[in-house]
Amino acid sequence: MASRKHARERRTTVEPPARPPKAKRLAAAPERNNTERDEAVRRRIIRAAAEIYRECGYERAGMTDIARRLGMTAPALYWYFRSKQDILVAFLEHTVADLIQFVRSLVHSNDPKQRLWEFMHAYVLWQLQQQELSAAYERIYALGHLRNSLPEKQRQRITALEQEFYGMCRDLIAGVQGKRERNAAVAFALIGMVEHLISWFRPNGTLSVKQIATLYADLAVAMATTAAEGEKPTRKAAARVLAG
Repeated sequence: MASRKHARERRTTVEPPARPPKAKRLAAAPERNNTERDEAVRRRIIRAAAEIYRECGYERAGMTDIARRLGMTAPALYWYFRSKQDILVAFLEHTVADLIQFVRSLVHSNDPKQRLWEFMHAYVLWQLQQQELSAAYERIYALGHLRNSLPEKQRQRITALEQEFYGMCRDLIAGVQGKRERNAAVAFALIGMVEHLISWFRPNGTLSVKQIATLYADLAVAMATTAAEGEKPTRKAAARVLAG
């Protein structure tokens, strides 16, 4: 009995493992908060740069101009980006990455045709709901010398993101019509079709954003299905979609 009692006492008097000082336990939280705050500021800077790219072009988007738009000082802006070229790279990467994330979040179906429909529907939604980014990106893209003037490593990162998005589209088309040589041509046709939306879309027009997204998604499936079936008069398929 005595040995059992002593054993119980030993169990009850075991010291709990030492906890680190409170200051050390809390040290990670401020660091995480600072990182999140810095990232939020970086996103604001990218958005401000996008506004200027869209309105005036890249050449007019100097560090002072961007800082003024944000109500910051130029030295404060340099804390987050070393140069206007760094802001351009961040903008290009952010825009394509945001598009990929948004589209992927809305593609859920297991049916190949429905997945392609969801892809195109999401792509149109992003293009029209994020016009500040998409219009600025289109303007930068049109001036190819800006992209070509970037350092090779940075240009490769942006190209890799663009190829990832293109690959998503191509693979979805392949799911509908099988792996064919024309998968790439259809993918470029669908992507190009959406890229030019912002040139004619008007918020107060007869079609809403969702209606246009639905129309383009229907057209995408019709185009991929027609290519799969080998129909020559592709305009007939498009006409059927447009007729509702």
